Amino acid sequence: MFENAIQACSDLAQHIATRDFGYDGSTAKEAVRVLYREGVIEEQTMTTLVAAVGFRNVLAHEYGHVDVEEVYETLQTGLTVYDTYSRQIASWVRDE
Repeated sequence: MFENAIQACSDLAQHIATRDFGYDGSTAKEAVRVLYREGVIEEQTMTTLVAAVGFRNVLAHEYGHVDVEEVYETLQTGLTVYDTYSRQIASWVRDE
């Protein structure tokens, strides 16, 4: 579920960045940064999502050792960003 939430956020970021801001890159992290630069999301949201995308890559592709305690801590503290992100996207859409 955690991986899917991160993937959904990054897919949406890439779609908006490409369609509305001419983003032609291939990384989810950069797409999230584009949304911040264009005023779609706030800096803290961007910072947290960029880190989450990196964490998702570790989980999905099994890069090195996955620390179970780090996963637990991330799940306890990091889930609010998805609600914040969706609210910021919705606000931007309403204003468009």
